[in-house]
Amino acid sequence: MNKRFATIIFLAALGLVAVFYNYQDIVFKRPQSVHKWRQSDCASIALNYYQGGMNLRHSETHNLTSDGGTSGKSLTSEVPILYFSVAALYHLLGYHDYIYRIFNTLLFFLGLFFLFRLTHFMLKDTFWAVSLTLLVFTAPVLVYYGNNFLPNSSALAFSMAGWYYFTRYMYDSKMKWFYISVAFFFVAAMLKVTALFSLFAIAGIFLLDITGVKKAKPGGKLFSKPAQQIGAIMTVFLLIGLWLVYVHNFNQKHGCSYFSTNIFPIWDLSGAEIKGVLENVRKLWLPDYYHISVLLLLAACFGFLLINSKKANNVLIYSVIIVFTECIAYVLLQFWTFADHDYYTIDMYILPVLIIISTSDLLNRHFNKVFKSVFVKIVFALFLLFNIYYAQQQLKNRYEGWMNDYPQNKDLYTITPYLRQIGITPQDTVISIPDMSHVSLYLMNQKGWTEYKDSKFSKSEPVRYNQDSAGISASISKGAKYLVLNGISELYRKPYLKPFCTNLAGQYGNILIFNLKSPVKNFSLEDRIISQVLTCDAENLSTDKKLFTSSPDGTAFSNGETQSKEVAHTGQFSSKLNTDSPYGMTIVLNNLQFGESFLITAWRKTTGTAKGGIIASSSPVSYYNGDYKVIETSPGGWEKIQAEIFIPAELAGQELSVYVYNPEKDAVYFDDMEIKRYKSIFNISPR
Repeated sequence: MNKRFATIIFLAALGLVAVFYNYQDIVFKRPQSVHKWRQSDCASIALNYYQGGMNLRHSETHNLTSDGGTSGKSLTSEVPILYFSVAALYHLLGYHDYIYRIFNTLLFFLGLFFLFRLTHFMLKDTFWAVSLTLLVFTAPVLVYYGNNFLPNSSALAFSMAGWYYFTRYMYDSKMKWFYISVAFFFVAAMLKVTALFSLFAIAGIFLLDITGVKKAKPGGKLFSKPAQQIGAIMTVFLLIGLWLVYVHNFNQKHGCSYFSTNIFPIWDLSGAEIKGVLENVRKLWLPDYYHISVLLLLAACFGFLLINSKKANNVLIYSVIIVFTECIAYVLLQFWTFADHDYYTIDMYILPVLIIISTSDLLNRHFNKVFKSVFVKIVFALFLLFNIYYAQQQLKNRYEGWMNDYPQNKDLYTITPYLRQIGITPQDTVISIPDMSHVSLYLMNQKGWTEYKDSKFSKSEPVRYNQDSAGISASISKGAKYLVLNGISELYRKPYLKPFCTNLAGQYGNILIFNLKSPVKNFSLEDRIISQVLTCDAENLSTDKKLFTSSPDGTAFSNGETQSKEVAHTGQFSSKLNTDSPYGMTIVLNNLQFGESFLITAWRKTTGTAKGGIIASSSPVSYYNGDYKVIETSPGGWEKIQAEIFIPAELAGQELSVYVYNPEKDAVYFDDMEIKRYKSIFNISPR
């Protein structure tokens, strides 16, 4: 099959897989889900280049934590060429997050294209070239970040391109291929310094070859012009090193510790901390590195290469061993970060790429009948399809599952035009609560402060922004003009906010905006006014015994058939719940109003390992809240649990179901349930 037709097949297959992954919809999503914080950092730097001047050497974020908490000046360890390029595209096309995603995705696809060209060049087999490349593209981590804001996936892409041209040099001995490969590795390292894995491996092979310890190319020299070639490699190391020195000095000058250029080695951790990191990786991230079947395949391939090392391509097998060693060193040096940062693994994916290339080359040259077998190809095709499906499901979980808190923060994603409408300019600084990161500031396109804790890399006393009244006052003294609260509940959960919430400048969905500079008082957060109290003591039932009835108003609670005489907190009865009858005292509250709140308590007695709790849910607008806390205990094993519900704008006019619940086999008893309904704290129609 000719090269052009093979390329068409690959591009078509890649496009189909991307559509199956739903890339066509994901590109229009703003930063969200796993590591939305780092996504927002990247997007913020690009937006600040666009809005604040195209000076590559001076990047900024919306988070004002540098220069004593007055500026966003900060530099990342990577050369910000991706952010700068995106800002240039904004100048041409206007500012849209999807431009960033599409551009970064195309760079990642470029890397996959070069990987396809590399495998096709070596194997001369379209099926294997397409299938092996797509197998790399089944790592959920790569699928997620390949269509995202982080530069790691693009750095990996340029590394794969570098290996294509170095392989061409390995076979053709043309110096132009060598220099092109070094140029690609240089761009990869600028995008992410850890992409130097590849160039370090080539430098290692150079030393082995030149010193005669191991010949990279039997019967000849791999490096025909050693002085020029090592000079090119060392130039890349020097330039990246100079950039890191510049970054360190820049961040030191501006007192910035927002971006890390440090290491977090395993030897700085205790045994318990090491175990905690490993447990977090196992439970949270391991399924997203690859499906276990691919991890086992890669391990088998690595073992196969070691056993047959004398038959393997010297350059490729040496590269695999050196990069494997580098990855171990990298993990040990950055061990702590792997507990919470799945994207730190992306640059290490060059190891599976090299293992796949080296193994397929070995099989093609020495086990050709097996490699060309139609049966083997059919089995591998099914294996590939399964892993594509697996990656798609993992990606779907990241955007539609618990990892994505977009529903709770959706108003932040569209609030910017409203801010401009009420007179808040991009130059006005704000305090955004709740937010321990930087995300909300970027989404609003407002510089300012959140509840971010600047730990200073544990080198000095951490700085906690806006976590008490003193913190709020400090931000105001630095120029904060507005306080943006995402959720009414913040007003009650953080009483120190009360003195600052006196001038309500606007309300957008669930977000309240207070003017911190205006002397006019139009909002007062006084004690809540009770509008209704509902109780259920489990003592009385309706005539059909299906409802609990309460005195004096006869309010009815569902699931009276769970009444039990076995134990009681007061009186003679309680509501007994277990697997057979998981739902206890239940009431539906109508005509919800934005700004209303509910304080729900119940006494609970547990048996065995079961707990059970208070649940509040609504329909047709989906809402579910199962948070509660224990506030009191009494003799006999009874404990009082409490849940507090604040009604957001989207639940106005809806119904709220409140009930006690235990789905476990061991019984849990509930008694003396009380619901206090408070009037809305303000009278503003929701947008």
